[in-house]
Amino acid sequence: MLLLLISIIGLLIINFGIGSIVKNILKIDCQSFALTSFFGILSIAFFQTIIAFFSPLNIFNESVFLIFGLIGILVFLKKKDFSYPDIRKNFNVWFYFFVATIVFVGSFSPFFYDHYSYYSPTISMLREAGLVKGVSNLDLLLGQSSFWHIYQSGFSNILDGFLRINSYLLILFLMYIYERRQWILLVFIPFFLIFIQQPSPDLPTFIIALIVLNELLNNTDRKLLLYLSIFAFCIKPIMFWLPLLVVLESIKKRSFKFQMLLPIFTFGILFLIKNLWLFGFPVFPVSTIDFDLPWKPSQEILTYSSQIGFMKSYDMHYSYQQILDFNLLEKIYHWFTIGFKSVFNIGIILSILILGFLALKKKDRFYVILFICILFKLVLIIIFSAQYRFFIDVYLITLFLIFKNISEEKVIFTSVVLSILISIIFIFPGFVKDKFHMGKWMSGFQMSQLIRPTEFESEIPRRYQLGNLKFNATKGLVDKTSFPAMSLYWLRTYQYYGVFPQISDHGFIQKKLTGKEKIKLQEIIDDLERPKPKIP
Repeated sequence: MLLLLISIIGLLIINFGIGSIVKNILKIDCQSFALTSFFGILSIAFFQTIIAFFSPLNIFNESVFLIFGLIGILVFLKKKDFSYPDIRKNFNVWFYFFVATIVFVGSFSPFFYDHYSYYSPTISMLREAGLVKGVSNLDLLLGQSSFWHIYQSGFSNILDGFLRINSYLLILFLMYIYERRQWILLVFIPFFLIFIQQPSPDLPTFIIALIVLNELLNNTDRKLLLYLSIFAFCIKPIMFWLPLLVVLESIKKRSFKFQMLLPIFTFGILFLIKNLWLFGFPVFPVSTIDFDLPWKPSQEILTYSSQIGFMKSYDMHYSYQQILDFNLLEKIYHWFTIGFKSVFNIGIILSILILGFLALKKKDRFYVILFICILFKLVLIIIFSAQYRFFIDVYLITLFLIFKNISEEKVIFTSVVLSILISIIFIFPGFVKDKFHMGKWMSGFQMSQLIRPTEFESEIPRRYQLGNLKFNATKGLVDKTSFPAMSLYWLRTYQYYGVFPQISDHGFIQKKLTGKEKIKLQEIIDDLERPKPKIP
């Protein structure tokens, strides 16, 4: 907890310092500590993305950003800019309760499966090699490499080696709530606690969506909100509705200027180049626009990815062929009857209906525009992969709009009780493990957490070579294994489809396995599955 708190304080200083510099250069009027810090985050992520094409995000690059952040703070203090409101006047005992809860819960071990299979391996790649051309041919998930993980990687050498950047983010969101005195947002703190042990890219998109929506309702400068919403899209493309909302709402208010297209164009081009470089297509994991780049994944792997996406729409309850055989009514019926997760699917429809009702009831076109944007998202997501997790942001903004006028006392009471409940679950995780078969990597409280966050010990990898590719491999999840690395899962997948990654002049590509290579791959799999002899 102590080291995590130090890390959070450092990030608060550095991001605000850089945000102050860039905000003044772009002449953005903002007297909010939290929003200036968010602007620092997206500015750092933007520059780190460009750097990562040419260099690993190593300790040298992090040191440069730390120096610029400190310079920004010194310039801010020298100017004695008293136009910033003193948000400390709004702090009360509950603010410090939430801070302590965030630091405490953030010190537990990462428990998301994606942390070990996607987040941590992505950060290892970026820190050791930067953005690698065609890396999706090594591990498809690495082709995603969101702006959030690029940002996280840039601070993973010195300031945030425990990968708890989301704990800092939730503290910043808490400061925003007290700065704006928008108490209803405290209700989301308990839910967000489950995202802060690992650098999940979901949390920043949820928080940015709530902030942008709140600021739009309070008529904040659209220029800053457009930057934030574009950043959310660059983190997760399913957030496309957010910049669309800001642009349409600006047109409605007759405040839209063609200069607003500049950040859309700038971030958009960088986003597309990143995806083409890593994945071979403009938007991960969609392969509909094909430039026929030499390093695009093989058709076998693309088909496999598409089929998995369709099956996840039904929580993997049915095979791909079974889903194809469903008629329209059967698809709808099974989508609503796939177990307890079908509750979330019902929640999607309820959220859409509620937003539609608000659009009819409120005499404000803002709600109509919001409803249209969300409905557009619903249609597109259902076409590609109707997974409930792609709609969590919709649940959150719907709850925000329904309860935004609830009293401060009720909100704080609810938030405190739920935060305590979540903390208890992390301390004694046996209940969720036994009853719901969740939280496999939850470890309960350990005294060492008082000093440093808990981390699971990574599996020791084994070194192999197939063709011209030398790689590390693990029987379980890759986690922090040095790049390039593959898990047994991907080795078996490549064996099934008869392809394997190789190094070429175009970066990583996938080649058909020869007869000898198939035998060699089987030997690698057998060796990896064989338990290591115990040292006496």
